[in-house]
Amino acid sequence: MSFKKSRMFKAAVCMLACLTIAFSSLSGYAVSISARGAFVLDSGTGEALFVHNADTAIPPASMTKIVSLYVIYSHLADGSLTKDTQIPVGRALAAYSRDPGYSNVYLTAGQTYSVDELLGAICVVSANAAVMAIGDYLCGSEAGFVAEMNSLISGWGVNGYFVDCTGVSSSNRISPRGMATVANRLITDYPDVLNYTSLTFLNFRGQTYYPTNKMLPGGAYEYDGTDGLKTGTTSAAGCCFTGTAVRNGKRLISVVMGESSTNMRYVDTIKIMDYSWDLLSQRTVEPAYTDNTEKDYIVATDLRCFINDWEIPTYIHYGNADNGYQDCAVVMINDLPDYGFDVSYDEASDTVTIVNNTDKDLTAGPNYGEQTWYDDMTKLQLSDWEPAKILLKNGVDDPGVYAEQTFDINGSGAISIDELWHMGTVVWNEKYNLTVVVTRY
Repeated sequence: MSFKKSRMFKAAVCMLACLTIAFSSLSGYAVSISARGAFVLDSGTGEALFVHNADTAIPPASMTKIVSLYVIYSHLADGSLTKDTQIPVGRALAAYSRDPGYSNVYLTAGQTYSVDELLGAICVVSANAAVMAIGDYLCGSEAGFVAEMNSLISGWGVNGYFVDCTGVSSSNRISPRGMATVANRLITDYPDVLNYTSLTFLNFRGQTYYPTNKMLPGGAYEYDGTDGLKTGTTSAAGCCFTGTAVRNGKRLISVVMGESSTNMRYVDTIKIMDYSWDLLSQRTVEPAYTDNTEKDYIVATDLRCFINDWEIPTYIHYGNADNGYQDCAVVMINDLPDYGFDVSYDEASDTVTIVNNTDKDLTAGPNYGEQTWYDDMTKLQLSDWEPAKILLKNGVDDPGVYAEQTFDINGSGAISIDELWHMGTVVWNEKYNLTVVVTRY
């Protein structure tokens, strides 16, 4: 490693350390979490308040049931189901409900259960057999029910896919941002679900059950304003939690995924929720360009992004209804060669390959504070055609991964900053409107 590279790496590491200290000194805590991915959403405005590897689809375990619940409530809304509807249970499902390896309430073959009863079991106990019973009743099979789930999130532009309705399968996938989006839609469209997710105990056919959510009143991690939502745990997913809390009329939705323990999912949720409440309390003005009703567009921003210690022009992509109003910070692909990346295009496959080249000189220049691109707030309209495929490689021998959040602006490509996680470390500091990317060590 050359002296120049060593100096720049140390500077980048110092900046990462300073970010942690800044969180701690100004907010009273450090937002240092162990989750594989995390996200906090302002339910009312749709603003992302905390972002950590939020756009990678990973197993959600039983948080899958949030999507299942939306499908159930959509049937309640269209009249094809009522809370008094009696759901039959056969022998196979009854036997499954008594398998100690899965979360369940005991169901008895030949008996029927009201939708109201089963909703309580799903929301409080995370009962697998309960959601499967309703799915079978509505669609004739779990596969049919799952097809409705996938159609639902696809229509919202959510990054995810499901093969079962319970979350048992390790093949289920959804991103933390996507999970927050679905949870927000569920609560916003069908607030009745909170009457179940806020329960601190459930009486089910003579048996008392207590919620898996330990942030509810009386729980080990009781948190002010919490009224939901859903936990999830499998060996593939780790420990996950989608939470929601409301204070002074403001609702936040949090997601942590891939935690190492049950306790850590609550510890980290409290950290990122506390940070988000604190962030909102210090706001004096609303962020610009919050109207997402028109066609997707990209606009210059005062958000500062440093890649390998040098600042890069940064923009915000504001989504619309077609992609669930998902916003993200982006950089232009044409700028990346100055920041230690090789960029090439293969016309035959319509693929842009971005390679992290740790031996390449950085030529952008340490333009701290200049931000000349921010002087022009002109919106950059997205093209009507699909962007080229973007392959990200952490070195020439890396097979790479394909980026999912990419955009085309009249032939010029833009990519979400979060996508750069494959080639290094991405650290966000929402309070200081700053992100740091380190790809050379």
